[in-house]
Amino acid sequence: MTEKINLDSIHIILVRPKFPENIGSVARAMKNMGLNRLIIVNGCSPLHINAYKLASGAYEILERAEEFLTLKEAISDMGLVVGTTAREGKERYPLITPDDLVKRLIPISKNNLVGLVFGSERDGLTNEELSLCHLYSKIPTSEAFPSINLSQAVMIFCYELFKSKSNITKKPKKLALSEQLEGMFEHMERTLLNIGFLEPKNPKRMMRVLRRIFGRSVMDEREIRIIHGIWSKIDLLTKQKRS
Repeated sequence: MTEKINLDSIHIILVRPKFPENIGSVARAMKNMGLNRLIIVNGCSPLHINAYKLASGAYEILERAEEFLTLKEAISDMGLVVGTTAREGKERYPLITPDDLVKRLIPISKNNLVGLVFGSERDGLTNEELSLCHLYSKIPTSEAFPSINLSQAVMIFCYELFKSKSNITKKPKKLALSEQLEGMFEHMERTLLNIGFLEPKNPKRMMRVLRRIFGRSVMDEREIRIIHGIWSKIDLLTKQKRS
């Protein structure tokens, strides 16, 4: 059966946006492409008059926009979180293109909330913010000038989402929520510190690598419980050995 992606499951998340004009332009791009869920994290107000000026009829998206202080709070009930970035590096791979990303999102969107995260106009997403994301996506651009305006970047992703169609041949997978993944990573970090695998002064460095590895697997709740069980068994054996 051929179906469009479930656009109602997709959230556009703007982290630390500085200019209300960009928020308004993002709202307009979203409405053009049939998306309606906007989240602002620690940024300027979506109700600013300058946001309305550029929203051009997409006022309801601004008025329904949710606001959070942290990205972790904003994504807590989402099954899959995608970080967008213009930069490459060992902390930001593997990078997938918007069209390849959408192919992966089609079956996932049927039964899970999805967040597409965009960083601030000047700095983009930090490594710490990207570590909360499960997949990373980059818009291919000229190497001579790779920077893209925030609203233009959002439009490219929204367009790919809107036009996407695919044959759904298997039952959609119900993914673990972001807060469940964070609980798993926190347990993992405690256990790995306890057995001496992580450097006590800088555990986050290796944890970012592990986050990327597990993030790519797109885990469900049962898989999260299995990983918790593994760490709990290691915790028990470590305690017994030391007693």
